[in-house]
Amino acid sequence: MKFSKLAAIAALATAGVPASAWAQAPAEANQGATLTAGATVYDPQGEVVGTIAEIRDDVVIIDTGTNKATLGAASFADGPNGPMIGATKAELDSAVEAAAAKAAAALDAALQVGAAVRSVDGVALGSVTKLEEGNVVIDYSGKPVTLKREYFATDGQGLIVRFTAQALSDALSQQAGG
Repeated sequence: MKFSKLAAIAALATAGVPASAWAQAPAEANQGATLTAGATVYDPQGEVVGTIAEIRDDVVIIDTGTNKATLGAASFADGPNGPMIGATKAELDSAVEAAAAKAAAALDAALQVGAAVRSVDGVALGSVTKLEEGNVVIDYSGKPVTLKREYFATDGQGLIVRFTAQALSDALSQQAGG
């Protein structure tokens, strides 16, 4: 069964590549910065790092113009020009790119025929049966399901798809019905 309608689900399930914890605001700065979507973020020298693209609870997504970085709200302090973090734009971009490269290498290593696949909520879905150009075929309840490679990631336990088991089941039911 060819399956390409999970883009919206995958987009909702992925919050970006997290930047490393070193991007904390300086300890001497006033914690509890006022954070709003669209606000400019600065480094300790007052240089622009990027713009707050989105805020979800205690998670803030910064768009540097090159990358999107996901940081905890506690990483920000009130600076003289507005919200600031303890990293420059170059340092933040470098951290995001290093994390993305590490995640890609881990995915390349894990994405093998026979590898067990779980949903993002930890439900066993089946195993990889075939790798095609840009796609991965998994045995899902005895049926082949083809998913885009970009929907896969790894966690501390192995290979996962970036959506819940229920979302996959619902999407496959919709596809079978329509």
